[in-house]
Formats: sequence, structure tokens, C-alpha cells
Amino acid sequence: MTAVGSPRLARLLHETRTEGSAALDRFWRELADEGAPLVEPVPGAPEERLVTVVWREDRPVSGVYVMANRVTDKQHARRGMMRRLDDTSLWYVSLRLPLGLRCAYRVHPFGPDDPHLTADGPRAGSARGLPDDRTDPFNRHATGPFGSMIELSGAPSLAEWLTGPRTTGGRTDAFGFTAADGTAYRVRRFVPATGGPDTELGLLVVFDGERWFDRYGITGAVTAAVEAGRMPPTAVVGIEAGATPEERMRQLGASPRFIDTLADEILPTVTKALPRWAGTGRTVLSGQSLGGLTALAAALRRPEAFGTVLAHSASTWWRPGMTARPRVIAPGADTWLYEQATAAQVGDVTIRMDVGSNEGGMVDDLRALHSLMAARGFDVSLHVYTGGHDHCCWAAALMAGLTG
Repeated sequence: MTAVGSPRLARLLHETRTEGSAALDRFWRELADEGAPLVEPVPGAPEERLVTVVWREDRPVSGVYVMANRVTDKQHARRGMMRRLDDTSLWYVSLRLPLGLRCAYRVHPFGPDDPHLTADGPRAGSARGLPDDRTDPFNRHATGPFGSMIELSGAPSLAEWLTGPRTTGGRTDAFGFTAADGTAYRVRRFVPATGGPDTELGLLVVFDGERWFDRYGITGAVTAAVEAGRMPPTAVVGIEAGATPEERMRQLGASPRFIDTLADEILPTVTKALPRWAGTGRTVLSGQSLGGLTALAAALRRPEAFGTVLAHSASTWWRPGMTARPRVIAPGADTWLYEQATAAQVGDVTIRMDVGSNEGGMVDDLRALHSLMAARGFDVSLHVYTGGHDHCCWAAALMAGLTG
């Protein structure tokens, strides 16, 4: 007898045993109308919900895995293994999750004799390289910039990012920039249409520019926020990070040379070309993960170049000379960022740090960093959102930092 935690699936199980395939067909039609995943209350736990992801089998499989960011990945991968509902084509997994959570998820069906599948779930180290990688077709965000998402009540708004394709009314281009030391950079740029020649433009600078421009639609999100009156007209510049992880780490491993090039060469070139720049006070630098590390390093090294720095899930594990994340991080040891903040002069820059509640020791690292910087007189805040190391969380945090 199959034991099902979801009340909706328990009812479906009963219906399929009495009505046969007609009940399942009706369920799929309802799901297409209502969207997925299923979200149901947890008796006695008002701050949690039972979230059930379902998948409709479309080929023979030996198992199905749902990788939800920092919920069923890494050491929690076993939680993401689905079960078949009796002998039907429906696979499911139910998770008790806190209100306020947002996370992206993907579905991975394993074919017969798939080498990536073990008795305990995905083979260690393979969860991000599985060959059959799908969005959830019943999820209402599946075709959007962040793919399938679990979103529970209280999650920060993504309204500006999910408005769909829009005419920005501005100019978007890309150009190569060669620094004085000969290093070549690829830069994306968006200059919005303005109300007149006297309109001053703020400037948002983002690392990993190719992702934010091409995949996540940052120009449309910024345009939507401006049109809604949530922020003043703002140009956006994205510094591409390179085609390989090694190139990205060389650039965004808190490189002093890169930070100085950004402050002394790239920013002056970009701002000089703007119709009317509002000045450093309205210049925002934003980065995520290694980019968050580098954004914080820039705030400490060159605070005069930026009015605000937004650092999301900063890679607190990093130290100079590293080429990969260490497998073991000494608990309680001061991070490199903490050491830098201890010695840095307090500058006139506003610093906002965001990190996900599911990011393990990084939360404690950033809490310690925030306490130190606040005690030293930095204009700094720390926000812990319910989620993980996830672009759909970072996008919400980025907009909150721009409009808050």
C-alpha cells in the first residue's frame, strides 16, 4: 500500500483505484490549469507548507530526481528522489518547507541502467551534470528567466522580472574595453530613454553581465521599476566574467587589479558617455557569489567610486591564491573578508549584504562580518532571505537594494 503525505495525492490515489486512468487524466488537466507544485498546509505547523512536485512519465525510467536549490541538492540530494504513485505514470516527492521560501528546481528522469543513479540517489558530484535536465512543464514560471520555481507566501517580490518581454525604450549595446595593462574586457551597456536632456541617470554596474543581460533580462526589470516609480532612471553596465570558471575566478576573486581597473578606467569611460550622469552617489555595484565577494572587496578598497554596493551570497570561503572552493572550511576561523574589513578605512559607501538561510556557514560568516563592520562605523546592513544560492533569490534582493 502506497503511503502518501499529500492530501491531494492521497485523494488521487483513491480515485485511480476506483476510476482508473480517467482520474489521472482529470488530475493532469487540473494541474495544467492550476499550476505546480502542489502546496498544502501542514497540520500543527502554520509556518510551513507541504510542497509536492509531480512529474508525468513520458519514457521508461528507473527513477526521477528533483534538484531544488539548497533544498534537495548537495548533502540533501536523497530528499529529492521521487516515488511512483502506485503503478501510474505519476512520480512525486513531498517536502515540508518554510513560508517565505523561493527556490528554483529542475527535474531529472533516469533511464534504465543510468550510471548517474545509485541506490541512495544521484551519484555524488553528478547532480549538476545530469544529462536529462528539465523544467517542470506545469510550473507557471517554467518558461520564464528563472525556470521552475517553488514560491511560498512571504517570498520577496519578483514582479519586475516576471513581466515578460517588454520594449525598454532605450539603447542596449556591447563593446570591448582594453585596460591600460592590456587586459581585455567585454562590457554590456543599457542607456534608457529619458524624459529630457536634463534627466540625470543613475548607474547600476553588475558582474556576470552576460547572465544578467541575456538570461535574466535586467534591462526589462530596471525599466519596469522605473516606470512604476520605484526608482529613478538608471543606466546598466554589465562586465562579462569570461567563458570558463577559471576565467571568472581570475576576474572575480577579489582581484585588486580588476577593482582598480573598474574604478579608474571602466567607470570613467562609461559615465563620460552617459547623457547626464547623476554622480557617484547614485552609482550602484552589484555582484553574486564570487561577484558578491568582489563587490565587498571593492567597497573596502575603493569606497569613493560607488554610492552603494549590493553583495549577494558573497563567497566567504575565498582567500587569495585559491583556484577552487575548498572541500573543508575551518569552522570559526576569520574569513579573508573579515580580515580586510578589520583593516580597511571606513568609507562613504552604503553596503547591503544578502544571503540565503540555506547557505550553511556562509550565514554565520556574513553575520560576523556585519557585526564587525557595523561596530566600526560602516553604513552596512545584512538581510537573510529564506532560500539558497539562487539567481531567483538574488534578483529579488537586487531589486530590493535598488528600490529600498
